[in-house]
Amino acid sequence: MFRDLQDFWHFSRPYRLFQRVAGLSHDLLDRDHDLSPPARKAMEQLNRKRVACQLRIAALDLPSYARCDRCQGACCREPAERYFTAIDYWLRRHTGSRVAAYAGQGAPPLAAYLRIRLGAAWRRLEPAPPDESAAQTPAVRCAHLGPRGCLLPHAERPLRCLIYACGELKSSLDEQARKRYIAAIKELQQISIGTFNVLKQEAGLPSHYGIASLLFTL
Repeated sequence: MFRDLQDFWHFSRPYRLFQRVAGLSHDLLDRDHDLSPPARKAMEQLNRKRVACQLRIAALDLPSYARCDRCQGACCREPAERYFTAIDYWLRRHTGSRVAAYAGQGAPPLAAYLRIRLGAAWRRLEPAPPDESAAQTPAVRCAHLGPRGCLLPHAERPLRCLIYACGELKSSLDEQARKRYIAAIKELQQISIGTFNVLKQEAGLPSHYGIASLLFTL
């Protein structure tokens, strides 16, 4: 029970928080918007931190813990562009590894979001129906999925994929790798929120925009 609470706080909630930040960032600026010099400088600094953090995650060799070679990408069953978000796009807008396309949608209002999350939590308490899809091959897979996981260079992988931790990964990490990965997730979370702050300032929104939404992320 205690480990489950730890996993929620260190893995599940940061992932949902990233999804919320990405949703809030989705429609802040038009994709062809030219960032002001201060915003561009801030993005470049954040992006350098992102690259350094992602390379530290690469050194952990997470696929060897999660055994991505066995599950064959259970978390990679969507088109590639759906894993990229507005956060990835703006961080890499003025780099040599620009994000060509990203999907997703704007964040729902806080009340609607909480109804969705509470409804999902309630459904998990109900008996699960038989899973008839487990043995089926997914019709769509990420174009970057290889035999041992993602084929993209580590510095070019979507933030969503790096912050997400499957059950196999969480249960198999040794204590040292777990601590280092949690620290990296926290840093990517800070980079994501920092990017959101730059975007909302560029959009002319007040500094408190989105704070309540993030505080109540479940």
